[in-house]
Amino acid sequence: MSNSFSRIFSYLVIAAISGLFLFPSQAYAYLDPGTGSMILQGIIGGLAAVAVVAKIYWHRLLQFFGLKKDSPPDHQRPSIHEKRHDTKTNPEKFSK
Repeated sequence: MSNSFSRIFSYLVIAAISGLFLFPSQAYAYLDPGTGSMILQGIIGGLAAVAVVAKIYWHRLLQFFGLKKDSPPDHQRPSIHEKRHDTKTNPEKFSK
């Protein structure tokens, strides 16, 4: 008995909430030019953020869509963790 009551009650709640959105009353609202400007800034900012993310992950996006194959690792370039050995950073090593 309780299960059927809760089911009917949930249907009534869903119907009431749906009715609020399907039949809105008149809203006498005013959007000034500043609000429109803020909406436009939000849209432009969102597009700029998408462009920056696309630029950062451009190669990964190309690989994801299959437009670019994986490139072999470049063994010629030194790693950023390798220590540089030149006379300016360590003059005592090259003095002998």
